[in-house]
Amino acid sequence: MSKNLGYFILILLIGTLIGAFIGKAIYKLFPADSTVRDMLAVEIRPGIQPATIDLGILDITFGAVIKLNIIAVIGLIITAIIFRKLVA
Repeated sequence: MSKNLGYFILILLIGTLIGAFIGKAIYKLFPADSTVRDMLAVEIRPGIQPATIDLGILDITFGAVIKLNIIAVIGLIITAIIFRKLVA
């Protein structure tokens, strides 16, 4: 089960990255005043903003932010469906 979970997370990450890349490429194809370009420019940024702890001789920074656009979410969904069909 844990092996499938690891593959599932890896496949979802790859699908999201490919979707984000395709979204950025499509974004550049449309003119500046296009509605489609405006739609593709919308990003969701869930995560923890960077926070720094200063310990005198050591600074530690924690944080993680995920930038998702519409095409990245579609890529995430498509790869999840493909993975389920391949495993099941």
